[in-house]
Amino acid sequence: MMQLWGKSALLGISAIVLSGCASFDLSGDWGRENAIQGNYQFNYAEKHSTGVQNLCTNLLKVQNFKGFDHCISQLQEHHVVDGRLVSRAALSNTYMSEDYTTALIDGLKAEAALNRAHLEEVPLYLAPALVAVRGAPGQFLHGKIGSVDIYRAYVAPRVLGVAAVYEGLYGSEDKSRAYIEELAGLDVSGWLVSYMEPDKRAWLAKAYISLGDYPAAYTAITNEEAAGGKLLYEAFFKLNPAYYLVSAVSGATSDKLQDYANMESEAMFCHTLYKLKAESAAACYEKLLQHPFIDVFGGLKFTALQEYGRIQLHAGSRDKAKVALTEAVQILEAQRSSLSLDTTKLGFVSDKLSVYRDLIELYVAENQPERAIEYSERAKARALVDLLASRDTPPSPKNGADLQSLLASVDDMENRLASVSLNDEAERSATRGLLRKYQESLNTAAPEFTSLRVVSSPSIAELQSMLEEGEGLLEYFGDGDDLWVFVLSQQGVSAAKLTVVGLESLIATVRRDLLDPSSDHFSRSSRELYEAILEPVEERLQGFERLTVVPHAALHYVPFSALYDGQAFLIDKLELRVLPSASVLKFLVGSEDGTAESMLVLGNPDLNDPEMDLPGAELEAINIAKMRPNTDVLLRKNASEQLVKSSAEQYRYLHIASHGIFNAEDPMSSALLLSEGGGEDGLLSVAELFDLRLNADLVTLSACETALGEVTGGDDVIGFTRGFLYAGAESIVASLWKVSDVATNQLMQAFYEGLPEQGKSAALRQAQLALKSGQYAHPYYWGAFQLTGQYD
Repeated sequence: MMQLWGKSALLGISAIVLSGCASFDLSGDWGRENAIQGNYQFNYAEKHSTGVQNLCTNLLKVQNFKGFDHCISQLQEHHVVDGRLVSRAALSNTYMSEDYTTALIDGLKAEAALNRAHLEEVPLYLAPALVAVRGAPGQFLHGKIGSVDIYRAYVAPRVLGVAAVYEGLYGSEDKSRAYIEELAGLDVSGWLVSYMEPDKRAWLAKAYISLGDYPAAYTAITNEEAAGGKLLYEAFFKLNPAYYLVSAVSGATSDKLQDYANMESEAMFCHTLYKLKAESAAACYEKLLQHPFIDVFGGLKFTALQEYGRIQLHAGSRDKAKVALTEAVQILEAQRSSLSLDTTKLGFVSDKLSVYRDLIELYVAENQPERAIEYSERAKARALVDLLASRDTPPSPKNGADLQSLLASVDDMENRLASVSLNDEAERSATRGLLRKYQESLNTAAPEFTSLRVVSSPSIAELQSMLEEGEGLLEYFGDGDDLWVFVLSQQGVSAAKLTVVGLESLIATVRRDLLDPSSDHFSRSSRELYEAILEPVEERLQGFERLTVVPHAALHYVPFSALYDGQAFLIDKLELRVLPSASVLKFLVGSEDGTAESMLVLGNPDLNDPEMDLPGAELEAINIAKMRPNTDVLLRKNASEQLVKSSAEQYRYLHIASHGIFNAEDPMSSALLLSEGGGEDGLLSVAELFDLRLNADLVTLSACETALGEVTGGDDVIGFTRGFLYAGAESIVASLWKVSDVATNQLMQAFYEGLPEQGKSAALRQAQLALKSGQYAHPYYWGAFQLTGQYD
């Protein structure tokens, strides 16, 4: 019995040793070909479980999540019996314990969720995986579980590492360090498990990096103390000789296997040197960027280029910086979602959009404002693409039936590029070419839809041509205390860097003062903000009659019409509108669809809570309907989400007087509150707006309780306006805060009275000025309303 146990156990352990080596060839030709073809409907029932495990691990390693999802489901469906992983062979089957199976599969799923930033899923997978790792993760033979320590050494580094990184990034430092201590104590010294030593140290390094403890990360990677002269580039981590065993079985050269397995460790080492401000960091990244597999690990290459570019920028080598940062942007924009470039698997979160900030700073310093504003626009486009990528399903094209074949081709090429053979540059190059071809065709057929999927470089000259005489565009980019401002007109482009200390705090103060109509504190704080963000470019705005404002980040919460120069408000001088980006201009082309002047007004929906009733909004809806012929009014239960989705497309004007909720943490779940029924929950979310179809010249969101007390990144504001624009609204009038019913009613009546003769921006401005000149002079009453979209 002992001899049988030993032989079977050794066979099982050998299989695990081989699968643990992260060799991309061990999955077999079937796995390689399937990955190249991007065919994730392949049935893995007849494949060896070791190969399937290995394919799943490698798909996760290169962040091919679609392939990983299919692979892990096939592993569970075809290679797990009664909760135990099984390796089938001609003579006998080898079974692993339930704890081993749980630790392996849930550990992989937890790592995938962390890499995808699906943070709510990580603890759901970690909890059972941690229990399993601490239980009996061994081989199941003759009713007993054996070799627990050996098999624990294989699954524990990932499980404990993910737990440490997750807590380090998003949870408790104490918990993270407890997991680090447990991982550090894991015994991987035996010859059968010594190959796991690099994985153990890699996860320790990731965990320390997540805590910002770079000296400890350096020690984990190099086994040297991070002090003084020991910050030597030559201190690279040596791969365990057990990896050389793999080459004899797989046919792959040991050099290739070593290069592949060492990729992450080298990247972490360079990042650690960068954070420790070591002089050798630049040389480290130069070597890393020559790595034979660097192109496969897009997230690592992006981070390497970004940090190398910053090193060169700070060293004054602008040309080298420009080359590196530009390539980093190209990698970022080649992805459907930059979530696929998340570097949480390295233990740190990269602010991906900061690479645009670096290039903007560089081009402004070189007096190239056209290039600088181009990268500002590209950054905003990237943010929108990522915002939409957070949806469970992508937005649908407006003429979807005609684009399905083209969309399928684009998706196929994206999948193929993500999973093409790790060492086939010819195949990768050909796939990139086909992807570009299909993307260009899609952009020609549906440019606005394409802008929601990928980032394209805007033509600044084209944007200038869309501005009329006497019209200017004021665009901001930046966050914190770093802010850049651009002024665009038919005559040219100018750029400047503004130094604003405590910008977000100042914006919060302005909003607080504006929301108190009994106080005149706003005149001081509003003037201070005016001096910070408008006064430096005031001369460049002279001669404009209309001004388009493109805010960024916290500036989305600023009521620009209510900014005060000490004598007058901005609205006293100019007609204003706000756009989420300058590139939106090319999509504001008007609609000629025969919907005439019909109007749909929804007021005071029944939200099943008397405290949420808006009697003033109901009166407002009735009064507006009296002013305009061909108007349908829906109140209380009739003001439903289901009716908006089914009937709003028939109307030229849409007016919704109801509450709204904004969610800065999950902008796509921000919603207008309407009556439920007809299979709808009453929450018309931002995500749903991108599937809504309108033919509206104007959408007005009135009396919305926006609850924008906290100044955050602005995505909650962008989502609503961009969603309505994509749905088919040419313009949106909305409020940045809840205004009193009486004042709102008065402003809306004045707005609609002036709309036919004056156009949207002029009518809104005149309505605001009329309110301002009467008993509602405080900007609390009139400053909240702003126009997004077309002026007229």
